[in-house]
Amino acid sequence: MFRVMIVDDEPLVRLAMGAIIPWGDLDCEVVAEAADGYEAWQRISVHQDVDLMIVDMSMPVMDALTLLSKLQEANLTNPPLSIVLSAYSDFDFVRKAFLLGAVDYIMKADLDPEHIIPVIKKAISQIEEKSITTANLIKSNSESDLKQRETWLRGLLCDKDYMYSHNLTQDESFQKWMTQFVNFQHVIVSVLPDIPSPAANLPGHAGIDHQDHLVKIIKQGMEIVKHPYELFQVQEDEYALLLCFESSTSFLNLRGHVMELLDSLRNTVKNFLNVSLSVGVAESCTDWKNWHLRYSQAKGLASLRFSEGPGRVYYPETVSVNEKVLPTPYDYTVMMYLMEKGDSKWQQQLYTGLSQLSEMPNVTLESSLPIYEELIWNIGALLHAKGMNWTHVIETRRRPYEIVEQFTFRDDLHEWIEKLVFRLADLLHPDKIREENPQRLVERVKRYVEKHYCTAITLGQVSEWAQVTESHLSKQFVKETGEHFIEYVTKLRINEATRLIETEMKMYEIAVKVGYENPEHFSRVFKKYRGMSPQKYRDNYSRKKE
Repeated sequence: MFRVMIVDDEPLVRLAMGAIIPWGDLDCEVVAEAADGYEAWQRISVHQDVDLMIVDMSMPVMDALTLLSKLQEANLTNPPLSIVLSAYSDFDFVRKAFLLGAVDYIMKADLDPEHIIPVIKKAISQIEEKSITTANLIKSNSESDLKQRETWLRGLLCDKDYMYSHNLTQDESFQKWMTQFVNFQHVIVSVLPDIPSPAANLPGHAGIDHQDHLVKIIKQGMEIVKHPYELFQVQEDEYALLLCFESSTSFLNLRGHVMELLDSLRNTVKNFLNVSLSVGVAESCTDWKNWHLRYSQAKGLASLRFSEGPGRVYYPETVSVNEKVLPTPYDYTVMMYLMEKGDSKWQQQLYTGLSQLSEMPNVTLESSLPIYEELIWNIGALLHAKGMNWTHVIETRRRPYEIVEQFTFRDDLHEWIEKLVFRLADLLHPDKIREENPQRLVERVKRYVEKHYCTAITLGQVSEWAQVTESHLSKQFVKETGEHFIEYVTKLRINEATRLIETEMKMYEIAVKVGYENPEHFSRVFKKYRGMSPQKYRDNYSRKKE
């Protein structure tokens, strides 16, 4: 609805203009009237809420030309478009009015809808064009400012010399932007979506289809709280969040606010995208020059998910990153020697070493890399000695060192290493690899199934992973466990579903969570194993709690 103001010293003219024009049909509303230019100036200069002004040329106190001149000089944020009224054909006045910004004029002798409506429609069309142009300009400037802020933030957080290398101390726009952070405590947060690396090549793992969905969800969550913040994407699978709190906020209150906010964001992302977040929170600071150090701390804490698992928030006062180079837990050369000779004891060496690695707490992939790289080097040396290369054991042209660096979680990396080493052993002694201890084979498979039973896992997939035939695995599994593979998987799923039913999670969410895309199928399977439907089980559980 366009807002109109009628300015004329004759009340009858103002009354006629308001009555004979179908303003509503033109998407307009007369919001104000004035008896002279001064009265109109007072209203417009203060409120700036008039889109279209129809003003008489000749008025006491202040005429139209003086009013238009003041509006032009004032450089208002939202100046109205003006149509002038003239009681006589003095085109010199009209010409001056056009020079002062008027867009059209109407002779008072032609005050009838037939003459007035086309003029008003033309003015409205100009207002619409102006609005679109202004909106596009504001959007463009806003997007440009946002990109500039993201560039500054990314530089300040990721590059300790960014401020000096880009001479930001002399950049007025940067200095102006930084003033908003004065008198605040700053908390930098590293946010990592828990999406396993494609290198893991495990069934049921999928990434986020649209990374911008995650940003939108986080921004919507931040709108609920009233703290100033900045959010940007550091790289494809990493985001940084800068939170600002009043400088007088105590440590306990600040930590409480951060915990509440991050728990809410993680729950929302999990519900909407079914993706967990690993989050590292740095110590607070008051000087933006410390942002780089704080970001490094936050990123290191979030990276602990490699050893500690996904979906956790790490605070500096509760955990610290073990940055020391870890000792090799076992001698790779012994394992390689046994493998080369065809002695199956190499398997015990492998599992013992991986088990010791799995027990090391608070380590990141970065701090663990020397250990895994040494193993890769030993495998490469053995391949070379046998006249082979990496293409014989890995199904990609990428260098194995690059593959290792892309793993998100330690368990996935260890599974990949197991598969790699077994392929190597199979190349060296094809007959020996089939002689693997059946009990150890089943234990390996059970560990794998316990990690992936919530996905669309099949006997065929697992046998391919274990590098044995389906029939061989099926027979050994029944022999060692006393139950068929699918029965074992189903029991794991129903046990987990039973635990989740005792929470407030929705039934269809539980079904998907434990590997059943069809809730009705899930209900039938649950009833078969528990003797009642999932809903009845929940009702019984609720009554027992009461």
